[in-house]
This record gives sequence, structure tokens and C-alpha cells, in this order.
Amino acid sequence: MSDTIAAAATNRFKDALLIQQGASNPSGVARALVQAIGSCHQDGTNPTEDPAVRLIVQQLGHLCGTWEIFRDLDAHANLMARCEEGSVALHTRRPAT
Repeated sequence: MSDTIAAAATNRFKDALLIQQGASNPSGVARALVQAIGSCHQDGTNPTEDPAVRLIVQQLGHLCGTWEIFRDLDAHANLMARCEEGSVALHTRRPAT
């Protein structure tokens, strides 16, 4: 593994640990997630099995309240319906390109 890839791989683990200390900015956590996934691709690691990626995803899920989907059987259906409504509303406001 090259020094550059090794440094990137180390950074995603460090980022994951820092995020677990209580990161509260969803956009910052999402950016770290994208970088961590890119780092996995660089070093040939499957992102879905990478501990850093999984911890970052967990924190993002926590910040976005995804636990409700597991506790409330209707939550997923409600979220899907709201996204369908938003998609239709957005499509009717913007002309198709």
C-alpha cells in the first residue's frame, strides 16, 4: 500500500473516532462519510465492511433520527410517502430538463 493510501486509510479511522465523540453537524459527518468511502475504494476495502465507514454511518443515522424506522413500523412508509409527495411537488415546480 502506498504512503498516500495508508495516510488516507488512517485518516478515515481517526475521523470515525472523532465523530463518535459527539459530532453534531450532519453535513460534516456526511462529507466525512464520502471521504471514508473514497478511501476504502483507494485501498480495495469494501466500504460496507469497513469499521470506520460503519461508525460514521451510525453517527449520521443518530443525527438524522433513523432509529424511529426500527421502532415504528409505519415510519418507513411515512418517510417514503413524504418523499413521493416532495418529489412530485418539486417536479411540478421545475420544468423537466
